[in-house]
Formats: sequence, structure tokens, C-alpha cells
Amino acid sequence: MHAYETDRHTALVVDAEAEIAHWRARYRDLPHCRYMRWDDVKPAVQIGIDACLKANGRDVVEMLDELESRYGRTGKDSRLDWLHAREVVGAVWVRIWDRNKSKAERLAAFAAAPSKSVDSRFR
Repeated sequence: MHAYETDRHTALVVDAEAEIAHWRARYRDLPHCRYMRWDDVKPAVQIGIDACLKANGRDVVEMLDELESRYGRTGKDSRLDWLHAREVVGAVWVRIWDRNKSKAERLAAFAAAPSKSVDSRFR
């Protein structure tokens, strides 16, 4: 499990192993991956996870040059070229941020809900 504070208000928590397991089970549903091997797709998935953790408040679009350079090193043996790998990176990014956003929304709703103090129960 990895956690990274992306800005003062948002802490991103990612279970990287669970994300890898999720995408390994479903990677053939990703664009351009139907006939790929997992070893061809895995570098893009890992870069997507790392991108979320290292965003520092940046959007994935702002990071594309950096991510492409990294993919050139880590995905050089993959049959998935960068133009298709970046779609995988984007899908991973969206899933992670959407999951964390909904968790944050649930926590905010819980925190905002009126609560009864312990003292009022004993009066």
C-alpha cells in the first residue's frame, strides 16, 4: 500500500498490488490490449500507478512527456507502443482517482453528518 499527499487537501492512497491484480484480470478489455500478453501491458499499468503517486497536484496530461520517457525505458520490450500505452496509463489514472475521490466524498459526508455527543446520551 502506498500513500502520497498530492496537495494540502488530498491524500492519495493506492494499494499497488491490488491495482496490478485488478488490471491483470481485466487488461484484455483495455483499448488495443485484446491480443497482448500481460507482460506487454504491465509496464503501462505500473507507470499509471506511479504517475498517480508522483503527480504532486499535476494532471496526467501535464506529465505525458515524463511518462513517455519512462515508458521508453521500462516498456521497451513491450509490443504496446506509447500511443496505445498512454491510453492504458489514462485508464489506470482514472480508476485510481475515481476510487479515491469517492472515498474522500464518503468521508466528507460522514464528517459533515450531525452527530450526537456522548454527553447528550447520558442526560
